[in-house]
Amino acid sequence: MTSPRTLFHQLVERDGLTFAEFADDYQRTANLLLQETGDPIYRGAAVSEMSFQRWKKGDTSMPRRPAPKILKRMFGHPAKELFGPNSDGQTPALPTRPMLDESELRMTARDARAHATEAAAQILPDLSIDQLEDDLARLVRAHTSTPPHDIYLQVKEVLELAKVMLDRTQRLSQRGRLYLAAGEASALLGGCAFDLGLPSISVELLRAAALYGELAEHDALQAYSYGYLAILAYWNGNPTQAVRHVTTAQQFTDVGDAGKARLAAIAARAYAHLGRVDETRRAIQLTMEDRGRRRDAIHDDLAGEFAFSQERVAMSNSSSYLLLRDGAGAESSARQSLQLIAASTTDTVPFVVAPQASSDLAMALLLRRDLDGAAEALAPVLTIPRQWRGAGLVERLDAVRGELVSPTFRDSLPATSLAEQIEEFTAVAAPRLLGPGVARLAIGSGDVS
Repeated sequence: MTSPRTLFHQLVERDGLTFAEFADDYQRTANLLLQETGDPIYRGAAVSEMSFQRWKKGDTSMPRRPAPKILKRMFGHPAKELFGPNSDGQTPALPTRPMLDESELRMTARDARAHATEAAAQILPDLSIDQLEDDLARLVRAHTSTPPHDIYLQVKEVLELAKVMLDRTQRLSQRGRLYLAAGEASALLGGCAFDLGLPSISVELLRAAALYGELAEHDALQAYSYGYLAILAYWNGNPTQAVRHVTTAQQFTDVGDAGKARLAAIAARAYAHLGRVDETRRAIQLTMEDRGRRRDAIHDDLAGEFAFSQERVAMSNSSSYLLLRDGAGAESSARQSLQLIAASTTDTVPFVVAPQASSDLAMALLLRRDLDGAAEALAPVLTIPRQWRGAGLVERLDAVRGELVSPTFRDSLPATSLAEQIEEFTAVAAPRLLGPGVARLAIGSGDVS
């Protein structure tokens, strides 16, 4: 047997690749790069057996585009290493085969499922869409107890698969289901992006969700998406635009009582940012009205991150009261939220609600100069892991810190110490590490999503 002349030759020999197997892998990798980059140079990329044999022998100059990038993806080494000469004349050292990890296994499973879906040609089995919807429902519900960066990566896979499926079917009933799934995935990704401190990306994803909702003719998805766009608008310092978005959201009729309460809470926050006291209080009152039996597929059936429980209602209202500098109203609402969470017998309340309600409670107590009470409210908040320190919580704590360093507490050593703890806590939060600096108003808004 001829000794290996190049690293490429060694890798092919190690894996026992025939030309047919190599050609299949090459084409599959080109298709993946086409999907990832959109660069048409990868469309239809193939390799001849003559080129394959020349590459094995090392009797070639550097391959032309797009071969270098395809080969790098396949083998994990740039073309210069795969085909480059060895100055000492020795056979290149064979790299150690990498150990399998969970991400590789997940990719294999995803590719297998995608390939099985593709094999169904232009008529998808309904079971394929059933599985997609089940996966998405699981992630929507898991989001309440899973850090956003973990959820983001998994939901991205669901969205990509939904897009592939849309290209594989012309059946209207199936396309409607897939548009809805793609919209729900985009909305969930938008919420994750906001939590990670990337509001501009969140806006793009929520706009996509609204458009998917329009294609699916689904009122509840459109209402949810426009409501979240309103959140992002006032969070970015545009409360007037937020009012326009929430007004649009409220025009969709096929929305359940929970969804309407959510929109009322968002409206209250937008009005509070504008200092429109009477409209804020009316909107808060709407959030507390008894809920009837009217349900919808987003806020009630799918629920999870899309739900709007009474705990969230009370916590959101506390933030609106704080914007009005109504400490008594904020304290009452924040305590109500925490009491409801403590009394809950299920694990459906999102993990982020209690820390945000506690932060609002601390701010309300500072407004009546109860520094000890504020420190007690913040004690459990300042111990939560970094991956849970989302944008809504960081904004609230920034507001608390601003109050602690105000003239009211300027000469208080405990206040200074607490402010320093908050600064250290938020310095390593995801929004600080990832998010660009943007204009923000006094209180964040991740709670009413």
